[in-house]
Amino acid sequence: MSLELSLRLRRPLSAGLVLALVVGGAAALWPDRSAAAAGPFQPFVGNWFGGGQIVGSNGVPERIRCRANEEEANRGEALSLRLVCASPSYRIDIQSYDEASGRTVQGTWQETTRNVSGQLTGTIEGGRFQGAVSGPGFTAQMYLRSDGRRQFVDIRPSAGDIADVRIDLERRRG
Repeated sequence: MSLELSLRLRRPLSAGLVLALVVGGAAALWPDRSAAAAGPFQPFVGNWFGGGQIVGSNGVPERIRCRANEEEANRGEALSLRLVCASPSYRIDIQSYDEASGRTVQGTWQETTRNVSGQLTGTIEGGRFQGAVSGPGFTAQMYLRSDGRRQFVDIRPSAGDIADVRIDLERRRG
């Protein structure tokens, strides 16, 4: 070690420098709560309203109005959903509870107006969910995308009275 460097290290550190080092070190070790709080479902959380189109199994499209409420649970790793849509001929009332483990999502769902329920599986990343719901005698592909302000939903059942549901929702604050 050079004499000059040795002399510099033996001088007492100023109180301001010590404080800056302590605060800087603590900040580096402190967990980033904003990143930890933002679970994979964060872009979907909130109250949503909008509309879209529902296509019956007969191929006839109808305008549909919808509202959704999505709440985080389990420190952002789970989502509770309620989606209600109606048109002159159709009503959809979906409830689900889904949990994420990394990108993988698993959960349960129920559509109360048709009395069907089952399992939900899929993947989630960057405000996009792609998966399927299945139950006795029923399956549907689901695609959801959200940028935090708008949410797009596409549900494609394999059987039943509905062939396709496409919804465009806006988040409502307060």
